[in-house]
Amino acid sequence: MISRNYNYSDETLIQYASDQLSYLQEDLSAFEAFDEDLGAAKRDAMQVLTDWALSEGGDEVNVSRLGGYTEKVQEEMENARKLYGQLRYWVAKAFPGRKAVQRQFGIGRFSKIADSQEALIRFMSGLAESVNDYRTQLEAAKAPVTLLDSVAGQASALRAANDAQEKKKGNRTVDTEGRIRKLNELHRHTRDYNAAAEHVFYDSAAKRDRYRTPANNNTVEAVDEVDI
Repeated sequence: MISRNYNYSDETLIQYASDQLSYLQEDLSAFEAFDEDLGAAKRDAMQVLTDWALSEGGDEVNVSRLGGYTEKVQEEMENARKLYGQLRYWVAKAFPGRKAVQRQFGIGRFSKIADSQEALIRFMSGLAESVNDYRTQLEAAKAPVTLLDSVAGQASALRAANDAQEKKKGNRTVDTEGRIRKLNELHRHTRDYNAAAEHVFYDSAAKRDRYRTPANNNTVEAVDEVDI
């Protein structure tokens, strides 16, 4: 897992970069005269990263998005439990006293799996098969056709919600790593201007301080100290 190359918060880094960009409106020509690599192209790249960071939303947004997928799974699990409760009535009516058949429909064991995401997904898939196997008897007992038809659809809906959640979990790791890489790149730009400011503004402590890292106002980071 990639880690941050700075020891302060993301919000502090973004504010630090924003402050540097405001100073560069005045100081860019001085930096470029010292080192042409510190000119407009670098400033513009830093501006793009800062704008992205300001609009991206951070880790809390990522967690919130995953929470939306989790809520969808919970919603489909509740739908499955409600559907099973309705189907159970018709199974008991169609197969009174036939414990073996009732067990195929989960009677007597459903409560043990109802709150388990993985177990409920497997159960609903099997339940759809049982409905197909005994559909004639269930319809003869006057079980609503729409209810019987809905079992396979609910099994698919629950499985789809679970798959989407698992995919988002995987993407969240990728999203987080990509975000940190960009923030590290932004940090590198601020670090480069900080290091150069010691020479560009050798005779102006006030201007040097503009570019100092927020973690320690006396800190000057060498250009080659941190690898991204």
